[in-house]
Amino acid sequence: MIPNFNITKNKPGIWERIIDIVSEIPFFIRFVIITKIIFFIINLFTRYFSFYLSNIPIYTIGHYQFWRLITTSFITTNIINLLFAFVFWVKDAISLEKTLGTIRYIFIFLTNSLFINIIYCCITYFIKNYIKNKPYALYETYKTASIGLWPIIICEMTLLCFNNPDSKIIFIVMPFPIKAKYYPIFIIIVFTLINNFRLNFQIISGFLYGIIYYYLFQNRLNISDDTIKKLENSYLCKGLTGLNGFISIDNINNYNPTSGEVQTMNSIDSHNQFSPFHGKGIQVGSNNDYVAVHEQSQNSNTLDEINTENKN
Repeated sequence: MIPNFNITKNKPGIWERIIDIVSEIPFFIRFVIITKIIFFIINLFTRYFSFYLSNIPIYTIGHYQFWRLITTSFITTNIINLLFAFVFWVKDAISLEKTLGTIRYIFIFLTNSLFINIIYCCITYFIKNYIKNKPYALYETYKTASIGLWPIIICEMTLLCFNNPDSKIIFIVMPFPIKAKYYPIFIIIVFTLINNFRLNFQIISGFLYGIIYYYLFQNRLNISDDTIKKLENSYLCKGLTGLNGFISIDNINNYNPTSGEVQTMNSIDSHNQFSPFHGKGIQVGSNNDYVAVHEQSQNSNTLDEINTENKN
């Protein structure tokens, strides 16, 4: 019998498979990944680059270098943190961008980064000026940079867990699951133990903003579909909409919610933390016609059905 060598020849190579995987990643997630890798490589040769882009409160507040509040999320100086951040962030982030669209996810990502880092600056400023007889490690927090994706990951994780409080999550290889409502606290404890029993105020800032967003901003701070369409057709974004992976408001992939227990963080229904805003401009304040998705019946299959039920 003559072996069929065509089977092997027709199989895609490793490089082709990598290209296929990358092509499935939405535009902004791909941009963040590539940017962080490039910045990490640059940082191997010069520390000044990451220094001027990181959120170091003594410079962000003391020298009014407010751009650091946004740019710091794109900086990573440790390869382990880079890899683990991607592992914990990418899958849920891809789901969110595909569900919400590229422009809306960029808005959410940047506002999360902004407010989380403002909270971090406030915490470190308070420790520096109002806590007396503090240990040197606490004093140094005002000079310590908050960088990377972990604060945003903890924020999004907190929102996911609060919107699915009774779901079960297994942390890595733990033999027993943890209820989602306790999971963020568990992660903070893990980080504290890893950090030699020192509180990680970057992680705490992400957790605090997740709580603030859940109780105060959820469904009160959003960007309308009309505004997104105007941005997509603007001179600034028009060239981006045709790029591979850009998800416009007209071709968003809608995922049906799932119920029941979940086994990993990635399988939590990641679009429940945001609900649609169909007005104009940027929504600041409550919306009586469209309430948060997580407050609705899980039997509704579409957002239109949910909103129709609420109006009736």
